[in-house]
Amino acid sequence: MRISSIQTFTSGVTKIVDLTSQVGKTQSQISSGTRILQPSDDPVNAAKVLDLKQELESRAQYVKDINLLENRAKLEEATLKSVNESLIRVRELTTQAGNGALNLSDRQAISAEVKQRLAELKDLMNTKDTSGEYLFSGYKGKTEPFVDTGNNNFTFAGDEGQRRIKISNTVSLAASDSGKGLFIDVPSAQKTFRTLASDTNTAVPPANVSVGLVTDQAAYDEFYPEDIIIEFQQPSEMLAVGLPATPNFNIVSKSDGRILKENQPFVSGRPIEINGMQVQIEGSPNTGDTFLMESSETQGLLTTVSRLVAGLERLGTSDVESEAYTQLISDTLTNLRSAEDNVLETRAEIGARLNTMESTRNLHENLTLVSKELLSSIQDIDFAEASSRLSFESFVLQAAQQSYVKIASLSLFNSLR
Repeated sequence: MRISSIQTFTSGVTKIVDLTSQVGKTQSQISSGTRILQPSDDPVNAAKVLDLKQELESRAQYVKDINLLENRAKLEEATLKSVNESLIRVRELTTQAGNGALNLSDRQAISAEVKQRLAELKDLMNTKDTSGEYLFSGYKGKTEPFVDTGNNNFTFAGDEGQRRIKISNTVSLAASDSGKGLFIDVPSAQKTFRTLASDTNTAVPPANVSVGLVTDQAAYDEFYPEDIIIEFQQPSEMLAVGLPATPNFNIVSKSDGRILKENQPFVSGRPIEINGMQVQIEGSPNTGDTFLMESSETQGLLTTVSRLVAGLERLGTSDVESEAYTQLISDTLTNLRSAEDNVLETRAEIGARLNTMESTRNLHENLTLVSKELLSSIQDIDFAEASSRLSFESFVLQAAQQSYVKIASLSLFNSLR
């Protein structure tokens, strides 16, 4: 078999290149600490390594989400604890206000502290988290949920949405509680109503309607569940009935448009009474402005406290008003207990979420350790074996280089004399 000089040179160079590449690969493995530098080194285990790394990244994100969710839940729980403490104090004041020996001056003094508690409750219910979003506004995180529209009449500007965050492949937890279900939809002791101004009112500044009071429960129960619209008329319509052209309004049944009271003179802040209900409208409504008195079986927490303030300040000592006051105190105590039940139920739910977060985080951490151990067993290099292999490969490379030098120097002409 003939072997040409070019074959000898090519074979030697190719072997040296291969050995140099192998030495370089081993050196890279030792420096990186991994034996799989590219998928072609071990296709099967390379796929396993990719899956394990993706799993570790996913679990790390879940743990991060759990930590954020836990902080928010703890803030909400602390806020509700403060709400509950404030409710307890309001209930104590309500009980004190029910003392028949109190005079109007005593009631005013109690009302002053109840007002402070009302402001405190509003601030708590508008609590923000660390990212600046409101805890109880549902999906509308940037919208203040509880807004005072005037006369201590509060409206809920959030929605009923409840955000959820996945904390594992199969588990998701609520990240918030809507203020509507928590603070608005509170069962009422008696049939009641809520008041609100129409969004289409044009007066600037807008006139506002008070939260209102039920002054005759029997009369209102008979009228329930009808809704009432207070609709402001042209002042000139008063002239048609022989009265001065002053602001006036009609009281209309919403269901059938029946006029219950017509051409009623309007004075800002003067009580408007109809079918056992009483409200005040303050400001200067324009013609066409309307205000709604809507029947309801629920009563918001802020409404309950606002009506307590109104009763303490406005109800007198006549037989009718005394009866209304006694009923107000009784209903307020019942409504406050219902509100406390809502708060305590939600706090219990938050506690259950926190327990789930803790157990799920522990599971992620345990599985992360297992995955890291498996990943290490697949991809980590055995330094002792690799160092020994590098020494052997270096020795072979050196021998090949020396052999190549000697073989390359061989020539027939060197034997000629």
